[in-house]
Amino acid sequence: MDQITFKRVFKWGFINFFRNGVVSVATVLVMSLSIFMIGVVVMGSIFLNGVITSLEEKVDISVYFKQDAAESDILSMQKSLEGLPEVKDVKYVSRDDALKIFTLRHQGDTVVLQSLQVVEDNPFSASLEVRAKDTSKYEAISKFLENSPQAPLIATDESGQKKITFRQNQAAIEKLASILSTARLMGFVASLILALIAILVAYTTVRLAIYNSKEEISVMQLVGASHAFIRGPFLVEGVMYGLLSSIFTIAIFYPIFWWTGKKTASIFGGLNVFSYFTANILEISLILITTGFILGLLSSAFAVRKYLRV
Repeated sequence: MDQITFKRVFKWGFINFFRNGVVSVATVLVMSLSIFMIGVVVMGSIFLNGVITSLEEKVDISVYFKQDAAESDILSMQKSLEGLPEVKDVKYVSRDDALKIFTLRHQGDTVVLQSLQVVEDNPFSASLEVRAKDTSKYEAISKFLENSPQAPLIATDESGQKKITFRQNQAAIEKLASILSTARLMGFVASLILALIAILVAYTTVRLAIYNSKEEISVMQLVGASHAFIRGPFLVEGVMYGLLSSIFTIAIFYPIFWWTGKKTASIFGGLNVFSYFTANILEISLILITTGFILGLLSSAFAVRKYLRV
């Protein structure tokens, strides 16, 4: 295709877009719905992962030690834990650190602070806070702690059970692991279904728009126009549908996320949809514009094929 033909293709693509008028507007609006659905899938996947990560970071195992346990022994256990493939990180909280944390947490409660001053010695124990790479690994970590050489140093409660918080939270952790696994699976399935629906809607919409020009395509074929020349303007038109739909969708997302941001922050574990959207608007816009471009181009290419068969 030479330069003159290339310019003509673009020219006729623009002319067809504006000449169709109401059909073009309707096509853009319906394609916007498709791109909106894809955008919701993208944002939903990001936020589902964000919520899951936030929940996983709040789950850990705390191991409390006897007050006479040597710090070197506790640090030795910390090093052993850090060597486990299931462990993400281990934080050591000394007795003094535990006292400071408790004081800061109750700084407005004078009764608690006064009762603490009555106690001559520091009543708190040193501890290790262990986070696993996966919530399903906490049981294995708990068993490792109970069978480690430093296990006798772990404090016990009134019933004689070792003070490892996994014992108290085992049911909750196992339930959370099951919920997170189900949420990931459902999110993937929902994303796949919505994406397929969006593609089908975009294809059907563009095909209906091109249907109005089927007689024009037949005439061009009869006078000897090449398939590339006939197809070109419709590809340009499809790209315009996709790009305008993407821009319209981005404009619609802004007020929607602004309105829902604060209302859903508590649901998403403190993650604000609007804050994330504005902070990553360039990346999100690039994804949606690229999606619109591809949807418009491919939908037009497949839709016009039917009418190029003589």
